[in-house]
Amino acid sequence: MKKILIFLFSFPLILSAQTPTYSEDIAPIIYNKCLQCHHSGGIAPLSLETYADAISNAGMIQHVTSSGEMPPWLPDTLFQDYAYENTLDINEISIILDWVLNGVPIGDTSLLPPFPSFSNTSNLGPADLEIQIPTYSSNANTNSDDYVCFSIPSGLTQDRKVRAIEVIPGNIQIVHHVLVSIDEYGSSSTSINPNCMAPQGDQVVSYVPGSVPLEFPMDSLNKFGVEIPAYSNVVLGMHYPEGSFGQIDSTKVKFYFYPQNTNIRAINTEYLINEGLPPDPPFFLPPNQITQMSSSYGPIMNDISLMSIFPHMHLLGKQMLCYAVTPTNDTINLIRINKWDFEWQGTYLFKKFLKIPAGSIIYASGSYDNTASISNPNPVLVQSGLNTQDEMFVFIFQFLDYQQGDENILLENTSVSTDIFDYFPSNLNRKLLSVKNILGQETTFKANRPLFYIYDDGSIEKRIIVK
Repeated sequence: MKKILIFLFSFPLILSAQTPTYSEDIAPIIYNKCLQCHHSGGIAPLSLETYADAISNAGMIQHVTSSGEMPPWLPDTLFQDYAYENTLDINEISIILDWVLNGVPIGDTSLLPPFPSFSNTSNLGPADLEIQIPTYSSNANTNSDDYVCFSIPSGLTQDRKVRAIEVIPGNIQIVHHVLVSIDEYGSSSTSINPNCMAPQGDQVVSYVPGSVPLEFPMDSLNKFGVEIPAYSNVVLGMHYPEGSFGQIDSTKVKFYFYPQNTNIRAINTEYLINEGLPPDPPFFLPPNQITQMSSSYGPIMNDISLMSIFPHMHLLGKQMLCYAVTPTNDTINLIRINKWDFEWQGTYLFKKFLKIPAGSIIYASGSYDNTASISNPNPVLVQSGLNTQDEMFVFIFQFLDYQQGDENILLENTSVSTDIFDYFPSNLNRKLLSVKNILGQETTFKANRPLFYIYDDGSIEKRIIVK
């Protein structure tokens, strides 16, 4: 009998020959991909913490996962890859369907994975600067959301360089998203701006439920980050969803600084595509009509390294597309959103810096649907503007001047994961500590099964030995 040893350093498609069960197959998916929102006290309206929760909502879970509605992730991952993608693969979607069609069996409960913990803090340690909004009572009602911006003095008397930023919602049940900006021209006192869609200043980070802290990349040659000028303000743009009226929030943002005199490569934030807002003339969306939008920026003067992209529309948006075309006529895919959802927008970091060569032109297009629908029963003329009922066509880019090798620098912090298992590079001098199965349980050797070999350097290697 021959044995074939296969080393796998990524998640392959694993087909199960037996009926999926909750304990072995469904719970790991829900724990990793759903509970960020669907846990007790989370922002989602229902909990999926238990088997009873799962079977009570089995049909709904199968529908929203197969349709791509959940987990909420707008970018088309066939168009471009991103860090921290919160998506299900085809195998996971198929497992959920098979489980529902076979009567939602619970399986052996002793094989349930460890229940994840949900904490409002990370392992970054004490923050160097913590900014907290004044205690605020949501003004959202049953028919409208509440958008409000808080501009808060940083209190800094010296410029500081930021290596990491962490947003901590004060009330995770009502904080839908947070946009954080640095306004170097802010006032010396805290101000509150109602009906505010976009905070003043340079946007540096966004938060949605399940977000991890933004840790800027660094290697032996480079340290990346942003700078907070002395006497500037930190501005938090808050979104509280409908139905949260009267609930209290006190969200904070934590900044972690590099040591003084550290040289960093500063990340720039620019609205490179910004149609319809001053100083440009507004655009208009006639009622009972689908309107196409297009725009471009460039040519870019210097090679740049692109870190992230933030696409933005309002309630009538349907699709968005953005790409760059180089002087040699090569196309660089940036983002494609096939079904825009205003409620689940965010900033998307690329897996690695994308090099956009000098002379490239960035193209963007999109569409708006101002025809009659359940959410828009009486269409009226809509123009571009900052209010929710206005419209926008914006792409915000975070980038810096390119240096050779930038395109090889990972932007995803591999020590941060929402999965049960973390993976680290291998070390030839390591020693084997234990072998675990796909649920994280200690096991002995088994042929034809994926196993995880855990070493003393903290690395984990996935193997299948095929007989």
